[in-house]
Amino acid sequence: MTTAARDTDRATDGVADRAAGAAAGRPDMLKGLGFGLAAALLWAIYNVGVEIGRADGFTSADLALLRYGGAGLILAPLLMLQWRRLPASLTSGRALALSCIIGPPFAFLFNTGYGLAPLAHAVVISPGMSMLVANLLPVLLDRQRLSGNRKLGIAILIIGVIAIAADRPSATEAGDSAILGDLCFVGSGTLWGTFIYLMARWHLPAVATTAAVSILSTLSFLPVYLMWFAPAQLPAAAWIEQLIYQGAIGGGLAIVAFASSIRLLGSGLAGLFPALVPPLAVILAIPLARQWPNGLQILGVVIASAGLIVSLDRVARHFSRK
Repeated sequence: MTTAARDTDRATDGVADRAAGAAAGRPDMLKGLGFGLAAALLWAIYNVGVEIGRADGFTSADLALLRYGGAGLILAPLLMLQWRRLPASLTSGRALALSCIIGPPFAFLFNTGYGLAPLAHAVVISPGMSMLVANLLPVLLDRQRLSGNRKLGIAILIIGVIAIAADRPSATEAGDSAILGDLCFVGSGTLWGTFIYLMARWHLPAVATTAAVSILSTLSFLPVYLMWFAPAQLPAAAWIEQLIYQGAIGGGLAIVAFASSIRLLGSGLAGLFPALVPPLAVILAIPLARQWPNGLQILGVVIASAGLIVSLDRVARHFSRK
C-alpha cells in the first residue's frame, strides 16, 4: 500500500469515527453508554479477580490458561457465526502475530506482577502504559500528531503513575519485589498498547479477533502448561471461580460489551470507559478482596484516571458539538 493510500485510509477512518459518534441517536447513545459502563465494570472485576486468584495460590500459568481457554470457549461460537463474514484483514498471520503479543507473554507478565506489587499499581501502570504506547506508536510509525488535550492527558497520567509507583510496601510485606512487579505491569501495558495500535492499523473486528487470539493462545500454551507446570492443588470451586473471572468476565463478556459500545458510540467516545477501570477496581477491591487503598494510592489513581479522561480529546469535541 502506498503512503498516499495509507493517509487516505487514516483520514477515512477518522471521518467514519466522528460520524459514528455524531450519528448516534439518543437511544443508541444510552445503550452505548450502558455497554461502556458494563465493560469498565467487568474489567475492574477481572482485575480484582486476578488479585484473589494470586492470593488463593494460583500461578501465573494457571491464570493464563483459564483466561485464554475460557475466553476461547465462550467466543468460539461467535467466531463460527461470523466465519463467512470475516473481513479479509483478519488473516491467520495477523491473528498469530497478535497471539504472540497479547497471548501467554502478556498474561505471564500481568499475572506475575500481581504477586509482586499492590493492586493499585496494576490498575494504573498497566492501563497507563497501554495508553502511552497506543498513542506514541502512531506518532513514531505513522507520523501522526498528538492533539493538545492528548499531550496534557499523557502528562497528567505520568504524574499519577509516578505517585502510584512511589508507594512501596514495607520490607515485611514485599521488600523490593514491588519494583519488579511494576516492571511486569510496564511490560504488559506495552504489549497491550501494541495490540490496540495493530487492531486499529489493520481494521480488525474486536470479537472475532479476540476469539481467534484466545484459541491460538490456548493451543500454543496448553502443551507447555502440561509439560512444565503443575496445576494448583486447590478445590474445584476455586478453579470455577477463576474461570469466571479470567475467561468469562475478563476475556469474554468485557470485550463483547466494549465492542458493542464502540459500534454504537464510535471509538472516540467509547474510549472513555477504560479510564474508569482503575478507580472501579480499587473500589471493588474493598468488598471483593478486602483490600483497602492508602492515601497515596488513592491520590495516584485519581490523578492517573483524570489523565486518561483528559487525553480522550474526542470526548470533549463530541460534547462541545451538543
